[in-house]
Amino acid sequence: MESFFATMKKEELYRNTYHSFQEFKDCIKKHIDFYNVSRPHSTLSYKTPEAYEQAYFRLSQMNKN
Repeated sequence: MESFFATMKKEELYRNTYHSFQEFKDCIKKHIDFYNVSRPHSTLSYKTPEAYEQAYFRLSQMNKN
């Protein structure tokens, strides 16, 4: 979690100025979606967290059968 928040601060919070609380919330949501769905992570063999999780569950389902 600490790595996520450090990345969010560097990539989103410190680079932008927000003009309303709603704008802030919307930008944070977009960043979280980007982080989990679009941004590859080196610690996950350059897969996104979503893709890594899907592969994990597919593999676990195959091992059950």
